[in-house]
Amino acid sequence: MMAGSRYAVVGDPVAHSKSPRLFSSLARHLGLQLEYRAERVSPAEFPAFLARVREGSYQGLSVTLPHKEAALRLADGASESARAVGAANTLLVEGKSLLAHNTDAVGLVRALARHRVALGGARVLVLGAGGAARAAAAAARAAGAQQVWVANRTVVRAQRLAEAFGATAVPLSSVALAPLLPEVDVVVQATSAGLGRPLETALPAGCVLHARLAVVDMVYQPVQTALLRAAQAAGAVCVDGLWVLVHQAVEQLRLWTAVEAGPPLVETLHAELLGGAA
Repeated sequence: MMAGSRYAVVGDPVAHSKSPRLFSSLARHLGLQLEYRAERVSPAEFPAFLARVREGSYQGLSVTLPHKEAALRLADGASESARAVGAANTLLVEGKSLLAHNTDAVGLVRALARHRVALGGARVLVLGAGGAARAAAAAARAAGAQQVWVANRTVVRAQRLAEAFGATAVPLSSVALAPLLPEVDVVVQATSAGLGRPLETALPAGCVLHARLAVVDMVYQPVQTALLRAAQAAGAVCVDGLWVLVHQAVEQLRLWTAVEAGPPLVETLHAELLGGAA
């Protein structure tokens, strides 16, 4: 990796992102000369921003809401994982070209594996229809999930995502989800519900969680969301969004720099972010 390599997370909003702290900690532990910052960029500004990146303003980007699908569309090339998901959360600069990757699915699978939860043979409910939800559906299908449901308030978006991955679309409503939840093994919360709003939950009133579930909330600000508190009270396995963030970030670092971060460092990074030490 070149000295003084520059990276950023780009999104709108982006002030809540823990990625700058995370990559600062990664650089410190691994002895890397790496600068990483947050860039708030609106959808209208995104194409022009990527043009500046092609000219060398950054060597790579982490991409978050609402740009993941646009990042894939605007990139000059894409990995198999990004094409399979239909969204990109990682951009790598090669010359003046942007190559799109997706590490969200890898991050989700590894976060679940750390909690001894597998998607293979599981019945999976994905809440949301954006880039993170696409990654969750793709990961579930690639792992051999028995059944995948996609729930979203805008049902037509759920239908489009479900069609792409051989899943079943359902409304994000108590009428649809309350009778479905007893059949589900894994819930992946991939909407922005609860982001900065600790009392908000993505599940409608009347939806009851159970002890056989594993519940992943991709939101990590706050870490203990209302959904995870409800899951904990039900005796379910709880996977907070920081686990997904850290696992997908170390895969981003590998793509950008070829530097590997092993499982012990992942545990350290999660503890640092959880405790505010990073």
